[in-house]
Amino acid sequence: MTGQQLGAPPPARKRRRWLVGLVFGWMAVVVVLGTWSVWHSPPTVPEQRDIAQAVPELQRAAGAAYAAADGTGRVVDLGQLELIGDCRITPVRHGYVAARDLTVYVREGDARAMLDAIAGALPEAYHAEVSESRGGTRLTMHADAGNFIGIDTTLDATAKAITLRLTSGCRPGPASAVDKRDPAAAAAPAELRAVLAALGGADAPPQVRAVACPDGGVAASYAVAVAPPADLASRMRAVSAGAAVVRSDDAAWAYRKNGVSVVVVPDGKQVRVSVGTAC
Repeated sequence: MTGQQLGAPPPARKRRRWLVGLVFGWMAVVVVLGTWSVWHSPPTVPEQRDIAQAVPELQRAAGAAYAAADGTGRVVDLGQLELIGDCRITPVRHGYVAARDLTVYVREGDARAMLDAIAGALPEAYHAEVSESRGGTRLTMHADAGNFIGIDTTLDATAKAITLRLTSGCRPGPASAVDKRDPAAAAAPAELRAVLAALGGADAPPQVRAVACPDGGVAASYAVAVAPPADLASRMRAVSAGAAVVRSDDAAWAYRKNGVSVVVVPDGKQVRVSVGTAC
């Protein structure tokens, strides 16, 4: 017989079998690569990491920001971790934003120089940038701490306080899985007791807010609210004698003394006293 031998499958059938095998083989490769990517590839959008995964990353960035913000001519006050609910991942899917503020008090006219110094002291990988707008009257800083954690501030060039805000972006829950605890901090420095005594306030247990420093150790702010004395300004002048005063007006007193930051802010029917240790 000529041509195709008896009993051999026709060429078209062989081609179909080969194509089917190729398709199934390719599907197997895609499944394997997809599975590997899920477990090994970094996230490409924030909602690929839930809020419980985002908070430790934000806390590490807060430690780096605190270390960068603390320094000569500056007084730092660390805010507490916030979980803000009801942000929207999609029009029908809700989530949470983790946030933390760090307030840096500076002398009048020093905002730009101090903001540049903070940006320069942040890790190089954060790519911190300071920019001006409105003819130099407004200052902005943005830093990318990685894994969708941002560090941002916008302020007037004449401002005497810089608030750095760290945020995670909107992440899926559950919020109940978040570990909100700060690292354990040492006892409050003696300067807190000195300020409370000067203001006539009780030596009450402070609210402690702490971060882990990049090079080890823990930095913390210790806050206590007291009743406002009638002669607050004169008492503050006395207790801050010999300190490096950064700000002293009706809105706030801020100075460095004995290696710590001291902030005293009148707030309606109370005065908030905060003493912060360095990294």
